[in-house]
Amino acid sequence: MKAIKYTFPVLVFLLILLMPGGAKAQIVADHTVVDDFDKIPQTYLNEVKKMWVILAGESHSKAYRIGCQLLENSNPAFQVNIRESGTPEGYTDQYLRLSRATWGDVQTSSGWIYNYGEEDWFTTPTAITRTKDHLTYSNTHDLQIAAMGFGWCWDMTANNWPGGTIDPEYQVRWAGRTDGGPEGSMRWGLNSEDQALTGNSVCMDTYLNATLEYISHCQANGYPTRMFFTTGPVDGSGNVSENGYQRSIKHQYIRNFVAAAPGRILFDYADILCWSNAGDQKLINWTDNTGTQHSYQVIHDDNMVDLDGSYTEDGDHIGQRGALRLAKAFWWMLARMAGWDGSTLGLEQPDQNSPVGIYPNPAGDLLLVNTGKQLPDGSITIHDINGKELLKQPLNETLTEINISQLSKGVYLINLRLAQSNESMRFVKL
Repeated sequence: MKAIKYTFPVLVFLLILLMPGGAKAQIVADHTVVDDFDKIPQTYLNEVKKMWVILAGESHSKAYRIGCQLLENSNPAFQVNIRESGTPEGYTDQYLRLSRATWGDVQTSSGWIYNYGEEDWFTTPTAITRTKDHLTYSNTHDLQIAAMGFGWCWDMTANNWPGGTIDPEYQVRWAGRTDGGPEGSMRWGLNSEDQALTGNSVCMDTYLNATLEYISHCQANGYPTRMFFTTGPVDGSGNVSENGYQRSIKHQYIRNFVAAAPGRILFDYADILCWSNAGDQKLINWTDNTGTQHSYQVIHDDNMVDLDGSYTEDGDHIGQRGALRLAKAFWWMLARMAGWDGSTLGLEQPDQNSPVGIYPNPAGDLLLVNTGKQLPDGSITIHDINGKELLKQPLNETLTEINISQLSKGVYLINLRLAQSNESMRFVKL
């Protein structure tokens, strides 16, 4: 098994996550959650409608936007406003704001850009710097980003077909493109060991480490933005034989990375599209040079057609049925980010026997303080990240509701002074 070597200081990132109030459960939106979109409580639908969410990408990223519009068309509870050009819309609580807008890209340092490729997200240090600049500009100019991820195109399979030396572990040759990379656009593998096979220093770890840097950047600056990982397309000519199989390995590598640490979030675009609404998964086989047969996922035929059973190319390279599945899982993921537990139908309350904590986190206008089994007599204080006291009130119930509507969006420190202990933690105000 190849060792996963991350050049980014992962230890620092994990320490941030494991600070009091910093650790969060993983959120994975895959095919298993598509049918749960209509279980989202109204409270959390309302929280999602306060969000500006960015899927920075090229043509395939359009599927998120087409799908969300189709979902609104079929169910007005899922209101969305999609902007494809110009200055992004400011805060509203009436609908989800969705776009691929970024302030600048690798070629330009300013101005709103509506096209983002691998060369803008991860293949060079300049790309990483510019994406951080975008996060900073937006979050300091009244355009707070609630969530952001990279919308893969055919970067894992296209342009440079399988070639080079066979990987001895996976018995596959790597493929793909890396526009803007130090060695140019070449096929690429999983980690630094694969440079000997591909001649390319860019690999899947380059994408993962860049996304970690964005997470750390937001946390260090107190931005409310939640960065999430994604898998990529499973359609197109890259489906067949060795090329499709090496792509499936890359997707699984992303899944394993997300599963390796708390707090990481994954939108599993690939897995969602490989299953039909009837619950059938599409797999095909490829036999490697040793005679070993491998099964791997490809897009289900149902997800390549429109709602009426026909197909018209509308820019995202998949059918409306597939785009609608993506949208349902996407709203589920955003509701989880807003604090929903993913299962409870009503305005859920934490178990009074559970440990002391705050809920939900991130929060909207209300924060619930759970003192667990401890005696409730005590007090709560909320400070900004500079230590300035902003709110103080007594705690005299096991579950206490705190109105935080007067707080601006951002990261805050909360201290619970209880009869038996003091607890300090952080929360995000959306």
